[in-house]
Amino acid sequence: MSGFLFLSVLIAAMMHATWNTLMKSAPDKNLETALANFSTSLVAIPFLLIYGLPEPETYIYIFLSLVLHVIYFYTVASAYRYGDLNMAYPIMRGVAPILTLIIGGLLYEETIHAWMVVGIVLICLGVVLLGFNKSPSTVNHQKTLLFALGNAVIIAAYTLVDGQGARLANQVWSYVGMLLFLNGYVFPAILFWQRKNTFTRTQTLQYLQARGIHALIGGACVMGSYSIVLWAMTQAPIATVAAVRETSVLFAFIFAVVFLKESLNPLRIVGMLGVCCGVLLIRFT
Repeated sequence: MSGFLFLSVLIAAMMHATWNTLMKSAPDKNLETALANFSTSLVAIPFLLIYGLPEPETYIYIFLSLVLHVIYFYTVASAYRYGDLNMAYPIMRGVAPILTLIIGGLLYEETIHAWMVVGIVLICLGVVLLGFNKSPSTVNHQKTLLFALGNAVIIAAYTLVDGQGARLANQVWSYVGMLLFLNGYVFPAILFWQRKNTFTRTQTLQYLQARGIHALIGGACVMGSYSIVLWAMTQAPIATVAAVRETSVLFAFIFAVVFLKESLNPLRIVGMLGVCCGVLLIRFT
């Protein structure tokens, strides 16, 4: 992986960690996600104006991705409702690249250097170790684990779908623009329909006044992060890009300890070292 490509994916990882940290700190995680998604759709408009619509053969991938992303946003919000950022986030992001590597290899027959495979495995193991910290409540711990593992499956699925969809598009930025533009309306529409009898417009406006800037920053981070990642997947194997992207866990780890005052333990330090070793293997192989 070239230095520029590697650095780009690292920047995407930091953006992703930023938006997850903002969502974890939100009092209403589903509403925060909906507002962030809506702001993402606004950021996506210039992409469509500049690059136009993607090819019709990519539409099935966009549709599948929209369905998977709706499930993803619900499961990630649920995981954060029951557990710490430093538990849920690493498990979600650590298991997904292994699934992406296995399934992607079977579906797309991508050839990956043996040392890169070792690097991907090290990143995944390190990421999962960062998440090993049992919650005070056994019930909450089990619920967090369940939602986090389920979310990992969804992450692997939409990564493979979007990676292939972006490759089919003549211009990856048109695919990104259409996907994130539509995604910005789907989740908010579903959420507001669900809450039509329990959440008033006044409450929504009050929340927007209090957290609007957080949602806007989060939406910009989602757009920037996923745009870079999908572009990178047209330049390098999907599994490799997906693994390097999970260095976002290191950024989330720092953010959670510094800003959210979550705990630090020796096992998480070992996990952090594992991620770093895996990243170096991928970078210099």
